Amino acid sequence: MRYLYSEFFKKGRNYTPADFQNACELMAGASLDQFFARYVRGRDNLEPVYNQMLAGAGLRLETSGPGGKAEVKAFLGADLSQNNDRLLITSVRAGSPAYEQGLNANDQILALDGARVTKETFEARLAERKPGDMVHITVFRFDDLRTLDIRLGADSRDPFHIVPLPQVKDEQKRVYQSWLGED
Repeated sequence: MRYLYSEFFKKGRNYTPADFQNACELMAGASLDQFFARYVRGRDNLEPVYNQMLAGAGLRLETSGPGGKAEVKAFLGADLSQNNDRLLITSVRAGSPAYEQGLNANDQILALDGARVTKETFEARLAERKPGDMVHITVFRFDDLRTLDIRLGADSRDPFHIVPLPQVKDEQKRVYQSWLGED
């Protein structure tokens, strides 16, 4: 991150995904092309990679929700921020329902299904919905009032938790302590 900061931000330039990969490879001292192809540009599961690394410290990545199954939640795909009395969209994930139905960064959300919302009430009302539900979001965009009908998608991403392994060896304890500085 320091390299990207000094080579790009300080020089007033943006960096591309290829520049980011090159910076990572420079720091690693090796090619990361296979890693980026599988896990960054691809859709391979990173869980085995994380578990291999975490096992050295006596830890593992747990990805299931309560009862061993991931919850499927309604998914919009927009990040929000509350700026005084204005609820703003800060970013929209490509391929998400928000993206597909035309929500944009910097849109000001006024209402969800006809009711005025804050970030807190918007997220609470969205949490009550199911994948496939239709919502009506009223926004200001460049002083134009618009209402967009958006069918919510499904977010079945597993919640992640790092948990200790049931049995830990002395070497794993030493690695854990060196990572976190505690027992």
